[in-house]
Amino acid sequence: MPVLPATITENQAYSAARLAEMRDALARHLHGGAFCVVVTGSFGRHEASDQSDLDYFLIGREADRNLAPYRDVADILGAAVAKKPAANGPFSSYVPAEELVNRIGLDGDTNSITTRRLLFLLECEWLYNENGKRAFFDQLIANYVTDTVTSDSIARFLVNDVIRYYRTISVDFEIKTREGHAKAWAPRRLKLVFSRKMLYFGGIIAAAETAGLDYVGKRAKLSQLLQLPPIDRLQAVFGPRCLAALDLYDHFLAQLNDPETRTRLEKIDPNDRHHPEMRSLLDNGKQFSRELIALLNHRYAPDHPIHEALLM
Repeated sequence: MPVLPATITENQAYSAARLAEMRDALARHLHGGAFCVVVTGSFGRHEASDQSDLDYFLIGREADRNLAPYRDVADILGAAVAKKPAANGPFSSYVPAEELVNRIGLDGDTNSITTRRLLFLLECEWLYNENGKRAFFDQLIANYVTDTVTSDSIARFLVNDVIRYYRTISVDFEIKTREGHAKAWAPRRLKLVFSRKMLYFGGIIAAAETAGLDYVGKRAKLSQLLQLPPIDRLQAVFGPRCLAALDLYDHFLAQLNDPETRTRLEKIDPNDRHHPEMRSLLDNGKQFSRELIALLNHRYAPDHPIHEALLM
């Protein structure tokens, strides 16, 4: 693997150390395999810094909900990370596995359920009960790739759900901005341009890599790639060719890591889109898109099924 840019390297080291601490703390106090605890967001992507919050949730069967030690988990993880998940958000809660694994599409698939499912799939790390997390993970992959999927296709159901999620959060951000509810507008806009785009692209390429495999091979390939953090996934698929994109991503992370820069960005509102600092970062975001598109087109020939899947 090529040497990664400085901020990515620092954040990966920070994430690894804090994840190990949280796992040790939970293992000392929790018992049993009826549930698991997972984390998404910057810790799930291995991109965390001391500016990151902790987006975690518990997963178990509906019948075992009463066995979940909500308060113990909240106290242990609350002591580990200062920034808590947003109140009434999709995190720090119990998620029935039946909902996470099976409720894909139709009216029952709410924004919160879709968010948890796609983040669980695309940017998730275990904090307690690794085997339990892996079991739910593989069940979800099997739901995306049934035994009827042929080798001349890709994991198209997954592609469609990844596209739907990315477009939904983009639409929701636009509406929140119009209605004046987009708190810390500039950092959230930049996360949409960089980290959410990385998440989206990481899901698309994982599905693209399943071309030519039977359904068993597709499941195995998705399990292999989707358990990697998105940056590692990019490296695994594209090798050194992805460094231009990662340099731009590294600059974005460095800006959010810096408390002074982050404070300045948090004061920028939607009416000041041409603020020089914000404009420069958004321009980098456009170049980041170009680099990702170039990677896609270089690796996958024009007749590769991923191109049709993205368009139709």
